[in-house]
Amino acid sequence: MPYGLRSRSGCAWFALLLAAGALAACTTGNTGPLASATPVEREFALAVVTWDLNKDGEVTCDEWKQYVAGLFRDADANRDGFLTRQEFAALTRSDRLFEVAGFDYFDANADGRLSLSEMADKPNPAFQLLDKNGDCVISAEERVNQRSYARDDGKSQGAASPSGRRK
Repeated sequence: MPYGLRSRSGCAWFALLLAAGALAACTTGNTGPLASATPVEREFALAVVTWDLNKDGEVTCDEWKQYVAGLFRDADANRDGFLTRQEFAALTRSDRLFEVAGFDYFDANADGRLSLSEMADKPNPAFQLLDKNGDCVISAEERVNQRSYARDDGKSQGAASPSGRRK
């Protein structure tokens, strides 16, 4: 067999091997922080940047609670300290995250109305997924892995908005 044919054949095998390796890498799945998250947990994680009220690049549990409190106050039309399903529907028009999570997600005592504490004190899945050191702060570094996963996942499942906040 002439040397030239053997060389081209070797290149073909090498190219085939590279292609097989790339295919295997694609089919192993993403193991980012959102890999096993439910759709509601993903929505919380993707909306994290919305809650950075002081715009310092970090999101704290207190900022989340302040964010929820502001939306709650705006939606509590009769100022009785509770949201009805109708008032909650108004809140969902302000932020898609709450539409995805739904009224029942927050109604811990199933009384058909939401208190501020039911909404603000419910553990936020974004902190459980992204706050790897448990300090109640999601740093820019901790969000890097979430953003890269969301970008990869969005290609196959339809990209989600990084911010649930509607304008």
